[in-house]
Amino acid sequence: MALILDVARFKYPPHWVPLALLWEAMDTIDEATGRPRGFMLISSHQRAPSLLYTLSCRDESWASMAKYLIDDVPILLKSEDLKSVHDVLSLLLMSLPACAGNFIKWVAEVRRQEEEGSSLSKEEKDRLAVKEEVLHQVHETELFKCVTDLLSSSTSNCKLRKKDSLTEIAANVCCEGAALLCGGLTSRNGICCRTCIRCLKDNGDKHTTVVSGTVVSGGGSEQAVDMLVPVSKAMTGSSCDTTLNNCIVMHPANNDVLTVLLLALPPTTWLDIKDESLLAEIQGLVSTENLPDALQQEVLHLRWQLHYLKRCKDKEVDTDLTLP
Repeated sequence: MALILDVARFKYPPHWVPLALLWEAMDTIDEATGRPRGFMLISSHQRAPSLLYTLSCRDESWASMAKYLIDDVPILLKSEDLKSVHDVLSLLLMSLPACAGNFIKWVAEVRRQEEEGSSLSKEEKDRLAVKEEVLHQVHETELFKCVTDLLSSSTSNCKLRKKDSLTEIAANVCCEGAALLCGGLTSRNGICCRTCIRCLKDNGDKHTTVVSGTVVSGGGSEQAVDMLVPVSKAMTGSSCDTTLNNCIVMHPANNDVLTVLLLALPPTTWLDIKDESLLAEIQGLVSTENLPDALQQEVLHLRWQLHYLKRCKDKEVDTDLTLP
């Protein structure tokens, strides 16, 4: 027997039917599509497919970015002038389309502000801990160190999103989050005010960063929200965004975003580098085989997203989307 839970419960209350009868009911032709009806299996993931980074199609330029990363980068790498890792990264950075900062995003968690304060549940702490671990793993890669050195040089011209302060980022994210929590998918008519960054301590003396803000809509209604921010210790010589109560906060920034984007490029991207020793060095930097599990899954998910978006651009979404 199968329990039927119809969405129109006021007309069709829950009821049990024999499995064979349910199958027979699904095995009919839908007049609108001319295809047999069917069923969908739905289950919850043990973890979100994307923890800290995701590719975004909200900007119309996503198609040109997907083409650049899949089609144009391998052509650029055929240049005879590439003699070092710095040359390769500089070329890719200088060639980035102006819209690059809108293509890859970091995932922010926004919740309604709790009346009793900003204490976090165990589930929220666990999710933040995993995000922080992914961020830490990105910072431990050799590629991140190369990218950071390049971005800190006076000759770099990064076309990713300019480095906003955490307060500025929080104001934007809280506005979007409040709109979503209120049921609006695209509304941006809110104004964030009284944004406050706080560092909380749990029982283990571990810091948790919460950005609290009040969003005022065009109609004057208010929505109080919190944004949960992953924390990473600053590397020697690197700059951090905010220091609160001796707690160093580093939200994901251009250097780790660019690192993850390079890691997510298909392995075949680099094969046209003519210098064999340079090719081997680059392949060692971008290889996912030896990445920690959490970062490896994050990178492979971004790679699948990029592969899917390229198929969408080429109008091949009805074909097999298995990651190459």
